[in-house]
Amino acid sequence: SYLGFVWNILSPLIQIGTYWFVFGMGIRNGSPVNGVPFIQWMLVGMIMWFFVSACLRKGTSAIHSKASVISKIKFPTSILVTTVVFSELFNHIIMVGLTFIILMLQGYRPSVENLQLLYYMFCAVSFCISFGLVFSVLNMMTRDVKKLVTSIMRMLFYVTPILWTMENLPGWIQFIMRCNPIYYLVEGYRVSLFASNGFSMSLTTTIIFWIINISLFLIGSILTYRNRYRFIDLM
Repeated sequence: SYLGFVWNILSPLIQIGTYWFVFGMGIRNGSPVNGVPFIQWMLVGMIMWFFVSACLRKGTSAIHSKASVISKIKFPTSILVTTVVFSELFNHIIMVGLTFIILMLQGYRPSVENLQLLYYMFCAVSFCISFGLVFSVLNMMTRDVKKLVTSIMRMLFYVTPILWTMENLPGWIQFIMRCNPIYYLVEGYRVSLFASNGFSMSLTTTIIFWIINISLFLIGSILTYRNRYRFIDLM
């Protein structure tokens, strides 16, 4: 490959351009979302989705993919999940920087609310690690887990309001949608960049996110601790 690392940026940009043409120009006819141009609104949601989806998919197979290392060296297997997440975080930070450049070329001006991105980035990293701790262990018990996660991620891409808005849905469905941790992260990025009223994500949504996040972390820690001596047998 002549481009090498460039594909980590080029491939997402090609996908974003395709979705913008289909959903922004084809379906929405270029209409803005809450006063924000659709391309900007979609771009911010997509960069968070690319980060989370990559972490969840690769985190699920983090332990199994390093089977040869685990069988030779004794070390905490939770490090494998963390390594995957921080590796993807490097690509994500580059994408966030490119997004800022694109937005400013289109007339966007940074504000103090943008600092909220650091909080939501921390939320995304902690959620991906918690998710990976649980499902990387479950994947060692049965390889069907990886296929299940892959299928669910395909579904969540279209179910989560990344390419569409949900204001026309009934209230109870909107509440269920807001319980989705990925929605909290995607919408949090958009609030950080486009909202002008400070920290505007609802307290209820924030509490639900952290309950799910902490629960996954505790479950993942217990599973990792109890099965730490069985991983070699499960390979």
